[in-house]
Amino acid sequence: MKKQLTLDTQQYHRKLLLTTYFRYDDSSDPPPFTPKSAWTPKLSQVPNTVRKIIRADKYAVKNLPWNHRENPNLNLEEQQALLQLRRDKSIIIKPADKGSAAVIMDRDSYIKEAERQLNQEEYYKKLPEPIFLETVPEVRTILSQLREGGYINKKQETYLMGPDNPRQRFFYLLPKIHKSPETWSIPYEMPPGRPIVSDCGSETYGDLNLTYDPNT
Repeated sequence: MKKQLTLDTQQYHRKLLLTTYFRYDDSSDPPPFTPKSAWTPKLSQVPNTVRKIIRADKYAVKNLPWNHRENPNLNLEEQQALLQLRRDKSIIIKPADKGSAAVIMDRDSYIKEAERQLNQEEYYKKLPEPIFLETVPEVRTILSQLREGGYINKKQETYLMGPDNPRQRFFYLLPKIHKSPETWSIPYEMPPGRPIVSDCGSETYGDLNLTYDPNT
């Protein structure tokens, strides 16, 4: 709790400093595909009123009585039930395609639905082996050409380059429980799934956590 409150306070103070510092700045937004700036104005660069607010917040957080013990919002039986569900390898738990429901599915049925979709040759083609490592130099060559041609700058090139050690993409399904149960892939048992291919960490995935200091 203390760690989270301290982090939230720091984020709030940074937004306050940035809003105050740029209050008269009408410049346009940064270009697309640019890493998020990590720069924060100094206290000396904002009015004294803002400095007083920040100092008062820091003093209040520092002097809070941190011996308070939070009570969990789940009882012991509920916690054990969730732990058992998490360890159960015979089921798959996914969020529904629409709405905020969590769906528990039989693992074998889930795999059959995935295979049913992946075997549709008009949409998918099976490769003898992964090719994502082969596309890394191709992507970087294209980005280098774009930068040399003046279409993107160095920061944009770095942002779009992706990780040095990319991972293969993962395929998964979000169950469409809003469909009529009699039309499901396995009626009343397994709903059709919306196919999702996770691009996180791939060779074309820009690091959204990448930050830079504009003064460097």
